[in-house]
Amino acid sequence: MIVNPASLGIWLLQMVCILFPMLLYQSFFRKKFGQKKIQKQILGLLCGLSIIICMTFPLTFAKELHLDFRFIPLIVSFFYGGFSTGLILTAVMMVYRFLLGGQGVYVEGLGIPFFTLLIFALILPRYDKWRKNKQVFFTYLCLTLSFFFFVFETHLLDGYTFTKHELFLWIIFCIFNYITFWMVLYLQTSLKEMEEMSTKVIQFEKSHAINHLLVYISQQIFSPILSSKQSLNQMKDDSSLSPGQSFYITQALNELNQAEHSLKDYMTVMDPMHNDQNSIQLTKMIQETVQMINPFASLNNVELQFLSTAENDIMIKDYTLLRFALLNLIKNGVEACGPGGRVGVFLHELIDQFYILIEDNGPGLSAEVSSHLGQPLHSGKDNGTGLGIAVAYKITESLGGKIEVESKKGIGTTFSLYFPKKNFILRS
Repeated sequence: MIVNPASLGIWLLQMVCILFPMLLYQSFFRKKFGQKKIQKQILGLLCGLSIIICMTFPLTFAKELHLDFRFIPLIVSFFYGGFSTGLILTAVMMVYRFLLGGQGVYVEGLGIPFFTLLIFALILPRYDKWRKNKQVFFTYLCLTLSFFFFVFETHLLDGYTFTKHELFLWIIFCIFNYITFWMVLYLQTSLKEMEEMSTKVIQFEKSHAINHLLVYISQQIFSPILSSKQSLNQMKDDSSLSPGQSFYITQALNELNQAEHSLKDYMTVMDPMHNDQNSIQLTKMIQETVQMINPFASLNNVELQFLSTAENDIMIKDYTLLRFALLNLIKNGVEACGPGGRVGVFLHELIDQFYILIEDNGPGLSAEVSSHLGQPLHSGKDNGTGLGIAVAYKITESLGGKIEVESKKGIGTTFSLYFPKKNFILRS
């Protein structure tokens, strides 16, 4: 049984009329227009154009039954444009089907759209929460259900029975639909992955440039700091100085020492070959870190707490890096809380990893700010540079860990630092 070349030509034309607008949308319009609302409008316009072309040039056989690929752009409009976009295109499809007329107009124009809207009204609110495999399964399920609805309702018309040739056409029709739908999803996924990869490359280059800038600035600052310390040490030994002058010189030396220590920490982060090889118990290191930042917290009238539930002694090397990351995150929490606030630092142990929580009860961060944390020049503070958190992210990643952020407006922010145990030394 051979398919008429004219029928194949019609279906190939419909495939092109679906794939070309999708390619145009993904490669041009999504990059040209950054606003989600405009992107959905353009997607709806292109999908609507595909639906009209498919319905205008269908494959027609026995009793004016029309086979076309209209359901593919309709399903795409629902999943990628949202329910409102799909609803508008469903209305367009219904109106155009009534204008075309012919047998089965009420079944195709009312019955199938009704079931389509019902299915997507139930699925879409849960769709974004599903895993990727489940999402793909339900997209194909929706396409399959559209076939069943169409076949079932067409079969009920006047007790019509399909011939073997018509059944063969239905099978070929379904195969072409699945192939086209797979190509659309593949195109969507591939171009999106390429866009994400391009974004990551740009972020890496940006971060790399800022790292070089930090190293250059640190090197330029080191020399005057050392020169100033040498001069102040010589002045300090002068016996003619009054007690007040000696006190201010000592204070200046302490500030310079602190600045030098901070610069060395930054240089350590930028130079992975320069690491501290000493080991220390993780719980002790976190306690010392909390004690170091406690005067700053007291100055800002913020309560600082530490609690550990770890059962094993976790020994850590290169603790200077992790301490520096924790100092940055705890300091940010203290500054976010304001007077009367509270910052909690917690160490917990799981089967194959441990994690450190840094919780504050500050005003919280918006979803937009949270999504950009870890990138230089992005900060939740009005005058912040975001470099402290960016360095904390980089240190955590260099130790084989990851950071997750959870923030709610008016409740607070939680930084969770997860580390695999295999990268550390355990003592029972």
